[in-house]
Amino acid sequence: MNLNSQLDRCVRCGMCSQHCPTYTLTGDENESPRGRIALIRALDAGQIPPGGKLTKHLDHCTSCRACEDYCPSGVRFGSIMDATRTRLASEQTGPPSALLSLATRPRQLLRVGRWLRRYQRWGVQRLARASTLLKRLGLAQQDALLPELAELPPWQEYYPPTGEHCGDVALFTGCVSNVFDRRSLEASRRLLNHFGYGVRVPAAQTCCGAMHLHSGRADTAAELAQHNVAAFVPLIDSGSVQAIVHTASGCTAMLADYPHLSSLPADKHADAQRLADSTTDISQFLAACPQLTQQRPSPLPKTVAVHEPCSLRNVLHQQQAPYALLAHIPELQLRPLPTTTRCCGGAGSYLLTQPEFAQRMRQDQLDALRSLNADTLLTSNIGCALHLQAGLREQGQAVEVLHPVTLLARQLGLLD
Repeated sequence: MNLNSQLDRCVRCGMCSQHCPTYTLTGDENESPRGRIALIRALDAGQIPPGGKLTKHLDHCTSCRACEDYCPSGVRFGSIMDATRTRLASEQTGPPSALLSLATRPRQLLRVGRWLRRYQRWGVQRLARASTLLKRLGLAQQDALLPELAELPPWQEYYPPTGEHCGDVALFTGCVSNVFDRRSLEASRRLLNHFGYGVRVPAAQTCCGAMHLHSGRADTAAELAQHNVAAFVPLIDSGSVQAIVHTASGCTAMLADYPHLSSLPADKHADAQRLADSTTDISQFLAACPQLTQQRPSPLPKTVAVHEPCSLRNVLHQQQAPYALLAHIPELQLRPLPTTTRCCGGAGSYLLTQPEFAQRMRQDQLDALRSLNADTLLTSNIGCALHLQAGLREQGQAVEVLHPVTLLARQLGLLD
């Protein structure tokens, strides 16, 4: 991407501002996409130095990309932010955060997850939360995000379908999802098998690289992309799989954006494009399956709230998929959150690096949820789920947060 050409596309109309979550919070022009573009222009012209207020305003951006949907000039603001963050990061020194480092080593992250499950099951978490230990160690915020962890057995390379074989798909497991949202991945696998699809889980896959890219580590993101291309593209080229599916829309959006990675070697772009063309959100894939109409889920006479992650809405443009998928559950009433077009603040590592802004954005979502009087909230992205669930626990709201596929699998009797 030519950064200057993208900057020049901005005509400063301001249509982006009303859809920007940080501008909505602050009313500060520097916290709008148009304002950030002006800051980046000034940085390029040598009018302002890196760091200080510049970095603060750029770091506040969630990369939700809502502005892109409303920009009449087609400015690729997400790419502008990624390129600028990479430039600024290159001028700094220091190792990556523990989360970014662990994400590149899935096996180690899995071991951490298994120890965290013991931490919960052995009662240590309950004791730690009752004391001041977590706060004194600076871990209270991270602990508050922990969901109840499921068992984390190794994945099989292949799960055969039940009933008539309709074809095979590949399941992307990711890094954070593989540890903190294993229930949704397992629900997806069981639904796919139930619908007649064999599920392949390539052992060589790794983190999608989204958190690294948005943290200015574009080279690391490109390295991870090449690992995933090597793991999945042979399955695509051989006709072994019809699609690559995932439960976290943020990761799925990153996989779909692989061809646009500027740090990706030129000879890898064609392969990255084939991977991107084959990648889709799990709800989108299942909702299009002809076998769905043959299912008979148990009725669920209740109102359920639906949160639409920014990555599902603004990047993949598949936000209607969960509604189409769950429309087959009798008596279920789905209600989108009134504020669902605004970022909830659970944007990758943003909820950890910018907790004040993230929690203010989340509060709007929680207030909207309370107005719906629903005891279940559905979302299609792990970061959003962890962020919203932590806020609900903090406020004492007894609301269950689920992935849409988990609810469908439950109503079909596919979960233990």
